[in-house]
Amino acid sequence: MKVPKEFTKKYVESNSPKEVHLFRDFLRSGEPYKSLFKNNPWLIPPDYKKPLQFGTGMYWDTTVARKHDYWKDIGLPQATKDIKQMREDIKEWGYCLIEEAMSKRQYKNFEERVLNQGEGEKLAGVEQPTPSGQYVNTLINKGDLFSKCIEQDPKVVQAGPVIEQLVDETLGKGWICHSFLSNGADPGGYPQGMHMDQGPLLPWITEEAPVLFNTMFIPQDIDDKNGGTLIIPGSHKSFIKAGSGGEVGKLPPTVNVEAKAGTIMMFDGRLLHGTGVNKTKKRRIVATMSNVKSWTRTQENWILSVAPDVLEKASPKLLHRLGLQALTYGSTIEGFGLGASGRVGDPWGSIKQFRTAYDNGEYIRVRELDKNSSEKDLKKVYTVRQAMKKAKEAKQEK
Repeated sequence: MKVPKEFTKKYVESNSPKEVHLFRDFLRSGEPYKSLFKNNPWLIPPDYKKPLQFGTGMYWDTTVARKHDYWKDIGLPQATKDIKQMREDIKEWGYCLIEEAMSKRQYKNFEERVLNQGEGEKLAGVEQPTPSGQYVNTLINKGDLFSKCIEQDPKVVQAGPVIEQLVDETLGKGWICHSFLSNGADPGGYPQGMHMDQGPLLPWITEEAPVLFNTMFIPQDIDDKNGGTLIIPGSHKSFIKAGSGGEVGKLPPTVNVEAKAGTIMMFDGRLLHGTGVNKTKKRRIVATMSNVKSWTRTQENWILSVAPDVLEKASPKLLHRLGLQALTYGSTIEGFGLGASGRVGDPWGSIKQFRTAYDNGEYIRVRELDKNSSEKDLKKVYTVRQAMKKAKEAKQEK
């Protein structure tokens, strides 16, 4: 049978010049970063091949708000235990600071584990350096306390209930963890380029609320000396005003976040931020846990990366946060999960069993079948069939 010429590759290519491609101008606009750098050239990242320059007005050459000529008389967020104030700070400035979110014991344990892990990864030759400093990724596999952080367990982060409430309000219930890693600022390092963590969605910009919301653990005092995180307060609103694919105008200057050990900073995924310059002789660490709407593809591929022993003892809540709870529009496996509620513990969406079967070398996928298939093929212990059976049994037990 002859294929119609309109379906041939040659015909399609000849009738698809770049200038007629659907949504080409929008998708290739380069916005909002194109206009951001055009109207704010001081935000252009440094050349990592050259010594870092100070005194030229670039974004990394700044200080904390209380010492900054532009910001010192403006009421930027202060560390607080008042959830009402946190809400106001997030809406107005794109971030809030939770005072004593971790007790001294909690943040000391956190700091020690991250620093020790970083040294161990160096010795093992698996460290992940960046121009700013060493990253320690996939924290969930590197200490029980990190799993509990993802669950906002008060045993490891005493402000857990506050954090969970604010993430629920921002992303809606059912959100999942995007990634959880430590960001190091090493002595003599470069500043990170200013960016928004919701960047992969660009050039679309959500207007009413973010699709990503961060929780940053601060186990050490941070300031303008040791590379406190650089932010432009309120910049999340500048992107909103620009709209999807629109231009960003002139922005106010950056400041270094100043916070005491034990503080947790929660911030909007549209807020411009980046690692600061560490001018001391000691490594500065923070750890960022990003959270997203449940339908978003996560930065960390938890389905594969979580260690089997961590997975085995994970609570239903943690499994959900790691995206191992399928629902109609996300994480289904061979159709299993279609129609599931997406709620914690829903047996019709539990995909842990698929990962366990995979780890044990027992995952059997459904392949080509028809009415003439052999008895052997029809009787195989298909993993999806076993999953459906378990879900039915769990429903009957209820």
